[in-house]
Amino acid sequence: MFGFSFGPKSVSVTEAYERLGTDGNVLLDVRTKDEVREVGVPGALNIPLDRLEAQASRLAGYSSIYVMCRSGGRSARAANLLHGLGLKQVMNVSGGIIAWQNAGLPTV
Repeated sequence: MFGFSFGPKSVSVTEAYERLGTDGNVLLDVRTKDEVREVGVPGALNIPLDRLEAQASRLAGYSSIYVMCRSGGRSARAANLLHGLGLKQVMNVSGGIIAWQNAGLPTV
């Protein structure tokens, strides 16, 4: 209304998991390739944080982007970066892969 642009919101791992079955939604894992090899989420797109700005165009077609890392710090920075680049439907997944595993959600 006044031109204010609020940053990305945070969602729980359960909320992210439930929404991933919807068309146009993607789980973006911003951890390193080595971290993802240790434990990852099936179907997640991996773009490490240090490469995210250069590869952000890969995310343009998604209606919602759920960003995850190990515990939530890097994903919060990534979500803010993407939001600043004009991708407004970005959500930080609180607690990252640690919370995902603790919730008993699927991993590979």
